[in-house]
Amino acid sequence: MTDQIERVRRGVLAIARAVALDASTMPGEHELARRLEVNRPQIRKVLAQLEQQGIIRRHQGAATTVDPVALGLTVRLEEQLEHTALLDRLGFEPGVELLVQERITVDARLAETLEAAPGSPALRAYKRWTADGRPAMLADNVLLLPESDELDELDELDGARSLFELVESLWREPVVWEIATPGVENLDASRAALLDLAADRACMTLTIVGVLRSGRRVFEASEWHHPDIVRYSVVRRFPDPWG
Repeated sequence: MTDQIERVRRGVLAIARAVALDASTMPGEHELARRLEVNRPQIRKVLAQLEQQGIIRRHQGAATTVDPVALGLTVRLEEQLEHTALLDRLGFEPGVELLVQERITVDARLAETLEAAPGSPALRAYKRWTADGRPAMLADNVLLLPESDELDELDELDGARSLFELVESLWREPVVWEIATPGVENLDASRAALLDLAADRACMTLTIVGVLRSGRRVFEASEWHHPDIVRYSVVRRFPDPWG
């Protein structure tokens, strides 16, 4: 996908989100092209992609509508996506900033969760993602560090990088499982300010444990997601009643 088509896709998705919230209909191709300052063939290409994904519905002689269920299915709780990729899929311009990075040792609770020895070395990275410049997500990640004689070199690690890239570079194998536990939390003043929300606002949380191919648990991530920007869906499949 070219950069220009990607820009058009993000613009059309932003309009589709607004349409879904208002329960209204999509503007016509001429109006979309005017708003996004692009040509109609580019608009048609993006609309065809969104129609194939089920996000919009087009019928000859009728207004184009948005399916809010399909729009929500672009973010699936059972899928693993790095947050910048997730926000990009939703049509946002993603950003990430590192708020805190520090070397720590894991306490007894975290040691039990990660099946590690208490006091094991770890890297903590507290990050915030933005969507079109708006705060969207917070993550407090604790990544176990491998026992090594070269731990001093780990001070050069960039906690702003993808957690999955860091895991593979340190442990030489990928994360193949995530155990994700969703929840709801009333935000304290600090996190509310970072997400530009009122204190005590209810917020979706995820607690995630990452597992390597070898079965080793190597990180715990605590996440807070802005309720007006990212909403997750779960697809449930029913067994074939005639099978």
